[in-house]
Amino acid sequence: MSKESHASQPSEEVDLGQLFKLIGKAFDRFFKFIASIFIGIYKLLIALLAHLYRCKIWYAVAIIIGFVAGFIVDSKTDKMYGANMFIETNFNSARQVYENVRQLHQLTIDADSLRLAKVLNIEPSEASKLKGFYITASVDENQVAEMYSEFYTNLDSLSRTEMTYDRYIASLTSINYPVHQIGVASTNKSLFRDIELGFTKKIVNNSYLENLVVANKKNLDLEEQALKSQIQKTDSLANQYLQIRVTESLKEPVQGSGTNLYMGSSDGESQGLLMDESKVIEKRLRLEELRREVNVRKAEEHGVINVLAGFPETGYDIREWSDKKKFVLPLLLFGVTLLIFAFLGLGKFLEKESKK
Repeated sequence: MSKESHASQPSEEVDLGQLFKLIGKAFDRFFKFIASIFIGIYKLLIALLAHLYRCKIWYAVAIIIGFVAGFIVDSKTDKMYGANMFIETNFNSARQVYENVRQLHQLTIDADSLRLAKVLNIEPSEASKLKGFYITASVDENQVAEMYSEFYTNLDSLSRTEMTYDRYIASLTSINYPVHQIGVASTNKSLFRDIELGFTKKIVNNSYLENLVVANKKNLDLEEQALKSQIQKTDSLANQYLQIRVTESLKEPVQGSGTNLYMGSSDGESQGLLMDESKVIEKRLRLEELRREVNVRKAEEHGVINVLAGFPETGYDIREWSDKKKFVLPLLLFGVTLLIFAFLGLGKFLEKESKK
């Protein structure tokens, strides 16, 4: 039994030695493979640099020709200017605003300058300079958090366990945000202020929304009148309490604070009621606060939309570097030249291989 154990131990050591050798060879091949990749990249880079050095005149001529041609094309091409307007939508009017902006954008695509000029109240020659209308939601993370907080407080206990912040964000679309950015592209940098009035009227062109604005204005006026009436009555009541306080102060002091008023009870007898006029003053301050809130709402809900920031006096260049031919053409000609030399080199290589 002991002889068999002594015989199996050397064989196990041999097997482990062979295993480690195989692992070592595998790692060696792997590192050599990685090294061959970097060596190949290095040789390719050296060959490319050598080629560029040999043919530097050709490439320099291609770049210069491309730059000059691109500069000429850019000088004869109209620049693209852009400007942004920021609006806040009221009465769930975002859907209508988005639809109207898309309609205006389609008119620019169709080059329908006559209808566009009629809608924006400008000349057809000016309307032809408009190249696009764009709208997107202006997302403010703090405002989104407030929206989620308000939405979350209105949920029942079961819905709160299911509605997470990430799920709420995923459910939002562009029309759910209150503030939106509207961009306009034009080849005339001084056109934006001219279209602002007609543009704002067009994007809110909806009789239902206009009726809501009128009804809301009437309701706010009635609320303000009611608050004014309550304030006047509160002032009158406070003055009466003050007069009673003065009258009571001329008499002998009574126990307790405030003004004692005597009001008839249901059984015909009178009972003393202690009235603290500070409560009346607090109520008046609260009414004044409500009145100020109404004034703010009248300003914020004056129309279907609120223009938070209108178009600037002039637009700004919105072209990317890829839109400028003086950058694109040199790169294009450089690439074409490289492809031509690569094709010629490939032809020579195939011709040499065919002769072997």
